[in-house]
Amino acid sequence: MKLLSLEERQQIAYAETPRIGASVPRRGNWATRLVASSIMRLLGWRIVGEVPDLPKILMIGAPHTSAWDFLLTVLTVGSLGGDLHYLVKQSFFASPLGGLIRWLGGIPVDRQNTRGFVDQMIDEFERRDTFMLAIMPEGTRSKVKEWRSGFYYIALGAGVPISLVIFDFGEKLMRLGPALTPSGDYETELPVLQSYFLGIRGKNPT
Repeated sequence: MKLLSLEERQQIAYAETPRIGASVPRRGNWATRLVASSIMRLLGWRIVGEVPDLPKILMIGAPHTSAWDFLLTVLTVGSLGGDLHYLVKQSFFASPLGGLIRWLGGIPVDRQNTRGFVDQMIDEFERRDTFMLAIMPEGTRSKVKEWRSGFYYIALGAGVPISLVIFDFGEKLMRLGPALTPSGDYETELPVLQSYFLGIRGKNPT
């Protein structure tokens, strides 16, 4: 991974309305894609960038300042026809909505045990032929000084790339990519990952 300057990042060319390749996990049909993309247009948002043409992808989204981030991620992947999975507190699956949450791609997780969480997600990647997982590395909508490292070690252990999802509320753009492959040097590569999000305004600036 290479640490880019702000000027270099601003020069990255994002393709308009990306298409996902045949290897990417799929879900839905033309009707569901039309509904999701229509909602995005009504909200005034556009999707730019690219999704790696791979069967297994770990997507990380930032800056995470609002519940709108999750909705925009779901609508973005729905517009492209992808099959997205996301993390939900284990207790929610015991509620009457548990079945619906699982059907929509929710995966139960106990975030109190960090090591157990990482192993659980690596197991999910290993037991599936295709898997697209979304994680918010900040872990909360409140202002945080540090990202949680779990996402990095999940990608490293599962041997999958980390694909960026940038919530650009200033431009109303969902910026997808680039995809970066972790080498195991977390302390060096974390600033590289975070550099792509510098200067981006979330819904609730912090």
